[in-house]
Amino acid sequence: MSGPDRDTPTSFNFPEGKLLHPEQVDNLGRALISLTREICVLTDRQMVLEKILADKGIDVTEAVENYQPDETLQSRLDQRTGAIVKTIIGDLTGAE
Repeated sequence: MSGPDRDTPTSFNFPEGKLLHPEQVDNLGRALISLTREICVLTDRQMVLEKILADKGIDVTEAVENYQPDETLQSRLDQRTGAIVKTIIGDLTGAE
């Protein structure tokens, strides 16, 4: 999704304060690997879903690219993104 609302920075994109200490380099590596795995899974699933729909005569690729969510869905998307960012920051800092 793109558009002005999706490109606007929000607070969870830029956490305050120092995130990492030198001894947390391994945590950084683990977090990057976890994030990369999640991105790969989501990308694969999205591609498969779009292909299944296209095979059934429903081409949604352009509609997904141009979709602008309403306030309710945007709120849910922001909450989910915030939760993912919090998890990644937890991985980076070694939080349990």
